[in-house]
Amino acid sequence: MYVRKFEADSLDEALKSIKRELGPDAIILKTVTNKGLKGAFKKNRIEITAAISEKNYTRKSRVDNAMPSDDRDKFYENSSSYISTMIDEHSDNKNDGRDSRYEVKKTNYGSMGLNKSVQSVKDMGNSGRTGLDDFLSGPGQRESVSLEQKPSQVEVSWQDPKDFAKEISAIKAEPKSLESRDSRGSERKFSGQLDLADHGMADEQKMKIDRLEAQLFDLARSVERIDKPEPIGILQLRTTLRSLGIAESTVNELIKKATFELSVEETQDVDIIFEYALREMLGRIQTALPQFSNIDEEEGAFVTLLLSDSSCGQTSMLYKLGALKKGSLLIQYQPGKQEKFVEKIFNLEVERVESVAEIVSSVRKANERGQSVFIDYRNFNTELNDTKQFIEGLRRSFGRVEVMICLSAIHSELYNRKVAVTYESVADGMVVTNLDLCLNYGALFNICDEFQGLPLKFFGTGEIVPEDIEAATGERVLAGMFKLD
Repeated sequence: MYVRKFEADSLDEALKSIKRELGPDAIILKTVTNKGLKGAFKKNRIEITAAISEKNYTRKSRVDNAMPSDDRDKFYENSSSYISTMIDEHSDNKNDGRDSRYEVKKTNYGSMGLNKSVQSVKDMGNSGRTGLDDFLSGPGQRESVSLEQKPSQVEVSWQDPKDFAKEISAIKAEPKSLESRDSRGSERKFSGQLDLADHGMADEQKMKIDRLEAQLFDLARSVERIDKPEPIGILQLRTTLRSLGIAESTVNELIKKATFELSVEETQDVDIIFEYALREMLGRIQTALPQFSNIDEEEGAFVTLLLSDSSCGQTSMLYKLGALKKGSLLIQYQPGKQEKFVEKIFNLEVERVESVAEIVSSVRKANERGQSVFIDYRNFNTELNDTKQFIEGLRRSFGRVEVMICLSAIHSELYNRKVAVTYESVADGMVVTNLDLCLNYGALFNICDEFQGLPLKFFGTGEIVPEDIEAATGERVLAGMFKLD
């Protein structure tokens, strides 16, 4: 692609220079007029940036080289369609790698570039305005663009948003036949769809269509907001969900679905819209029973591993689960504070280990005795790949293994998301501790909504063992979020 700038005192002179230097297939990329404050002390001049493909410039150069210099200027004073036809008819250009049976005489950019003849229709009050800027965006005017080699005229009024749609329709409507006249005045007709890809027009048309459609969409949305204000129920729901910290993408999805499924009258009712939103949000919180609850004592041992990155009430959760499953073995990996008093009160069997090998050995012995095992595994300093290999090894060795990520309701949403993303590939669900101290249920809802493949299993609601534990439900999260009884 060759790109050049041309300057002239008028639009006609600039177009003639472009036609002479680049040919009739050139396309205009940008037009600048020295006007206003910038050009107040300069003579008005037109600056046009034009371009032509390497293929078309080569075809034009062949004609220029074969033509005497005296006749060249006269040749380019003819119409664009005549010049384009003569370039195509040149002997060196007839068979330039294309099959003549499928050749269609059509310029590459003729209908989008210099083949546009500009006509300004001025009203009575602005009869003296003739500059290019007046043509492009002058108040009180209406400009029309005449397209050569097109069967109809296309009018573009850039002041009216509706004309964007007309412009798009005009571009998309490719003629199924092309009629033109050669230098002798005889009529030629080509039937069939023109090969836009071969002539380099497909990309230009697509870019122009996309740009106009984007502008039309923005204008339509702006007009719609002005003409149709948002219903009071939708507006109040949007404001409430944002204040609760719900993710913007989730808010937009809920609003869009409510607008589609509910009537206009229902979207005005705050109670109806909130009831609908609660049902939708409840469906986004996935819960499930722990797998060890479905295993009978006769079926053998089951291994449950609580996984976290730091202290989050995981040890208390381990004791509560051990109290639920009588006769189970609790294993603490790299233990911290000792809770021997709790162990004695509830008769819990606890082993404290310092390595992964000791965990595997203890689980194997418990499996032989038919005991279920709960493992407190906090990944303080272990590499992530080592942890994943350890979990995969447990599953291969013992079969029935459930991994639950332990999150704390008092940790930030960002931290909980990081932990969930890290262990999502090896986990079967999540447990949430310290729910009684949660200040931002919206952050907890966002985690549940984002990781629906990790259902909630348990909620820890305090420090008392074994009372402060309950099966996870979506209603519990929504009740805390909206302060419901």
